[in-house]
This record gives sequence, structure tokens and C-alpha cells, in this order.
Amino acid sequence: MQKVTIAKGDGIGPEIMDATLKILKAANSRIEYDEIEIGEKVYLSGNTSGIGKEAWDSIRQTRSS
Repeated sequence: MQKVTIAKGDGIGPEIMDATLKILKAANSRIEYDEIEIGEKVYLSGNTSGIGKEAWDSIRQTRSS
């Protein structure tokens, strides 16, 4: 099983990611995912980069696995 980090983000991102995950599930892909929050919501909460430390940690962890 491969673990990946996903981010739905803003705009059409959530729609695209939901469709992608549906396809991967139908294909019986062997992935599990960690969903992170990025984008405007994170920015408006005070994080001017739009991505928090926890999100970066997930990206680093799944990149090396």
C-alpha cells in the first residue's frame, strides 16, 4: 500500500480531487491518503503562505515512503 498526501485546495480543486479519488477507488488502486488543507481558508486563518506546518510534515512523510 502506498501512502500519498492529497490537497483539495480551492476553486475546482475539490471537484477534481473527488473525481480522481473515485477513479482510483474504482481501479482498486493500492493507495491510502492523508488529506491536508491548503489555500484560502488556511491563508485567512493567519497563515500567509496558505499551507501549514502539519501539511508540510505530511508531504515530507509521504514523499519518502
